[in-house]
Amino acid sequence: MSSTTPDPPPDATPEEIEADIEAARERLASSVDALTAKLDVKAQAKQKAQETSAQAKQKAQETSAQAKQKAREASERVGAGAQQAYERVRTTSPAVLGAIAAGVVELVVLLVIFVVLRRRSSHQS
Repeated sequence: MSSTTPDPPPDATPEEIEADIEAARERLASSVDALTAKLDVKAQAKQKAQETSAQAKQKAQETSAQAKQKAREASERVGAGAQQAYERVRTTSPAVLGAIAAGVVELVVLLVIFVVLRRRSSHQS
């Protein structure tokens, strides 16, 4: 037997000896399976590839979620900026329109004065 498991006592019954032998076989089979797994490079590589793939998928999901969040934030900022621009235009438009209307009125008055003066000068000649 191995040094980690004691031999059955000298007064052990045949059933106890058989049970001890069966337990030793199970330990030996477990040890052989562990050694086989350690020596199976192909299986280890496959396991590592699966782990790496899972990590990459997780990282991609995290990155996608972060990108979506940043896009939402940017969209909100653009929307807020557009709203502010609209409010600025809306509040300043009456003043701009008033200035344009005043300029148009001035041009019409000047045109009328010009036409009237021209007619007077043509009638006097």
